[in-house]
This record gives sequence, C-alpha cells and structure tokens, in this order.
Amino acid sequence: MRVRVLVLVVVAGLLAGCDDKAPDVYTPAAPEQANPALAERFAPLVFLAEGEPNLPMDATHYVGKSSLWFDDGCDDSDDRLVAEKIDLRRLSGKTGAYEQQANCSKSRKVTDGPDGFPEKSGFYLRPPESARQGEGTQAPVYWEYHVDSGRAAYVYWFFYGYNDLTAGNKHEGDWERVAVQVNGTTPVGVTFFKHGGDPCMVPWQDTQLGKNGDHPQVYAAKGSHGSYSSPGNEYLAGAAFDRSSAGSQWNTWATLRQADREPWWGYRGTWGSPSSLPVSGFDGPAGPGPGRLLKNVLTDKVCEVSQRTITSQLPDAFVGEWETREPATQKPPVTPYHIRASLRKDRSTVHYRTTWTEPDPKLDCQGTWSVTAALQMAVAVHEKITGTSRGKCVIEGSIRLTIEGDAVGVLYDSGSFEMQAKLYRRTRTDPPPPADVPADTTEAALKRFEQYLHAVGNEDLGTVCEIAGPAARKAEAQGFGTCRQTMPVMFRMLSPAQKTALRTATVDTRQITARPGTVEVPTKAILAGDVRFSSSTLGDCTLTFMNGQWFVTD
Repeated sequence: MRVRVLVLVVVAGLLAGCDDKAPDVYTPAAPEQANPALAERFAPLVFLAEGEPNLPMDATHYVGKSSLWFDDGCDDSDDRLVAEKIDLRRLSGKTGAYEQQANCSKSRKVTDGPDGFPEKSGFYLRPPESARQGEGTQAPVYWEYHVDSGRAAYVYWFFYGYNDLTAGNKHEGDWERVAVQVNGTTPVGVTFFKHGGDPCMVPWQDTQLGKNGDHPQVYAAKGSHGSYSSPGNEYLAGAAFDRSSAGSQWNTWATLRQADREPWWGYRGTWGSPSSLPVSGFDGPAGPGPGRLLKNVLTDKVCEVSQRTITSQLPDAFVGEWETREPATQKPPVTPYHIRASLRKDRSTVHYRTTWTEPDPKLDCQGTWSVTAALQMAVAVHEKITGTSRGKCVIEGSIRLTIEGDAVGVLYDSGSFEMQAKLYRRTRTDPPPPADVPADTTEAALKRFEQYLHAVGNEDLGTVCEIAGPAARKAEAQGFGTCRQTMPVMFRMLSPAQKTALRTATVDTRQITARPGTVEVPTKAILAGDVRFSSSTLGDCTLTFMNGQWFVTD
C-alpha cells in the first residue's frame, strides 16, 4: 500500500534499497571496441516458456505496425498523434528527427533522452493489439558491448510485442536482456535480468549454467520474459509469479544483429504507451539507444538457485494479528502512518491509520490482502483498498512480506515509490463486532450474499473466494481452475456500470426460496438500481449454512 502524495510529485528513477547494498554501476556501450565474432560466439541459446503466447519479434517490424505519439507531461494536454506511419529515418534522427513543442516545457526531439523533461513524458509507440503475438524464434537478437574499468560484457537484447506478467506487470513492447561478462576473449559469467529483482550473475564454470558449446542456456519466463539459468523453477518476481521452462528453442546466434546498426537506432522514446496508474510495471519501456547507460551489467552478485515451489496458501508463520511499533517509512516522504494486519488462511485484512488513538486521523484506509505467491518465509500479496474515511490511499498494489526474526517485513517498491515497515504480533486484539442477527437465519444468509455482491463489485478477490469457496471448489473439480483463476474472468465480464451497481446491491426477499440451512437466490432477485444481470454473468446462487457460516455452494 502506498499513500498517494497530495501534491502529485513523482520521484524519477529507482529508489535505493538497503544501506549495505553495493552501489549501482552504470555502464555505456562501446561499439568501437566490440568484436562481432565474439558476440556471435557467446550468443545465448534461449528457451521460451512452454505455452508462451507473446513471442519475440523484429523490433523494426513492430515500429512498422505502430503509430508515433507524444505526451508532453503537462496536466492540461492530451497526447498527440505525431505519425500514423512512421518514417524510420526521422525516428532514428538520421534525417529531420521528429520534434514536438511541449506546453509546459521545452521543445523535444525523438532522439532526446529523458533528462530535463517531465516524468512520463515524451514520444512513445502505440502498436495494434495484433503485435502482441510476436513472430517466433526467427526474430533477431540485438547485441551491444559494454565496458567499465577494464571489465567488459556482451549484452544481448530480446524484443517482444507484449509483457504479460501475472498479478500486475503488463505493458506494450518488452525489451529483455542478458549479458555475457568477458575478460578479453574468455567468458567469465552470465548476468541475468528479470522483473522484481536486481541483476545477478552465474559464473561461467558453475554447474547450474548450461551451455551448448560457448552458447549459455537462458530460460525466458512465461509472460514476463525475465531471464533465468534453469528451467522448471518458479520464482517470486516482486509480487507475481515467474515460471521458466524449456519450450521452443531460440538459436540467437543465427539471427544476431548489432544494435547500433538497426534502422531505429537513435530513437529515445518508449516502445509502448504510458500508463495513468501511479505504479511501475505498466508503462512501455525504453529500449537500447545511444547514450543509454545500463545498470549492473558487470555485477558480481551471484544468482541464488531455488527449487522452491510457490503456492497461493498463506504459510503458518504469517498467520496471526500484526501491527507496527514504528510508523511505516515511505519515499517520497508523507505523514507517518501505522499498519495493522490480520493474516489468516481464508482472508487477510489490512488497516492503515496515522494514529490509533486520535479521533480525527489524517489517514484511515482499510482493505484486503490476497496471497498471489507464497514460499515458507516470503509471501506476495495483492492489496485492494475497500474503504477510505480519511486521506487518500492507492486503491490497488502489490506487496511483499518476509519473515524477519520475530517480525514480518513489509515492502512496496514500484521504482518510483517505496514503502517499508515491520509488523510485530499484537499483544491485544480488538474484539469481534457483535452479530446483528442469529447466524443461521435467512436474514443472515442474505446479509452474507450482499457482502459477496459488494465484493464482486469491488473486485475483492479474497472476500469473493472466501464466501464462494465451496462453489469454486466444485468448479475446480470439473476442470475450470481455482477460484483465483476463474473469478477474475467473471470480473472482466461485468461492465463498469454493473460493478458500480453491485457495490450497493441488495436482495429482493420476495424472489428467494428459503429452506432450513439453504437459501436460493435467483439472478432476478438482485436489486441494483436500473442495472440488470443475466445468468451468463452472475447466475443463480445457492447459499448453504456450514460450520457456523453461510457460503455460496452452487
């Protein structure tokens, strides 16, 4: 969770992590020192993930499918169409570079880098949706040569039309890379890059690094295309899954191209549309280009090998009532606030407040945490703020929880915003609210069903799957996937107007059928103003009283 700064200030660049972390090193390309024969010799053998729908493609073909747009970063300006059909000579700046005048800053050329201009501004490519599927393993791979203090590396760039990482990292245009570190003509190791983690290297002689001759084996994760040294593993990438497997084989040396000789070389805009979301992971990325410095290509940090299987079940070590002793820290700074979290196997909730004792806090937000990936000592959760009575909170985000001694570490890091906190077990918990009605009555069943409807309208996956868990398990047994896989499909089937109406929907008691322990609610019984629902969206529901509570069972 991040508190949105009231003055909308966006911090440029990535924020530093722990104080004891090695400083980042940025290196420039040095094409004049490169040896094309060595670039071909060390080009990787890439395995795409099984079932990968967004394949690699030729970046020039992508440009040919796209239009060029300009966002000047000014609050009162709409994005402008610069070119419906892009002239590569003008895109690269070889002749008459595209140029636009911003309303709130200086004129900008398509070959200008981001320095000195507003955040999230500049030129960008807008591709058609058909570009997402890519072209396959016949696509080219682009290489650069980077040097720093006597050390060097060949960097291999892979381009995909779309990045689709489950649980929150989706954008048009996707540039990924690996680097082979060399000492003269001798390979030293391979640097791997992925979402949600710092670059790391595997030494050349390490047994975990597979090789085909001098071609290191690289496994591209499904959806994100992050690079790994081994197949068959699942990884935590920020707050999402990264899965690598040995699918289609991509012999990159057969399609190798020197990046600075490509017709688009010189373009400094992004390769996809910017996002209006105040979090990273949804903006089109920058690609290779003149003057671009790459971070930690020559890192000495060794990659950790893991065979750990990820689940979506909260580990026992996290279960309980937690709270901060010291306020959470956030960059950029905001008014300090505290956190209380109730972590449970079935449903977890979170509460943010500047103070627990003052009657009029500056911040008071509540929401749910839904587990998206879990290891024994680390959990990724998706946060959904469902109620705000004071201040402003970002409605959705991804958070990582880790066991740190007797505490749970909390980290939200989008690249532009960072929140950190430590939660400790509460010595005193709040009593449960009194029940309004006896638990086994029809009235209680309908209150429970209305809670379910409101959760659907808010896309509160944790609450929906808790109430409709028995019905979801029946569907899963029939091959329809888990609740967390199928319910988002239902969310997408609902229109914005339907979701808004469901947040305050009630039930017409004249339309229901009630028997001891069972209440049947047809779709026509849902009262949501003028908005109507069909059996193909919500459908008729049956509630059953089980273990002291009502659940949707059919």
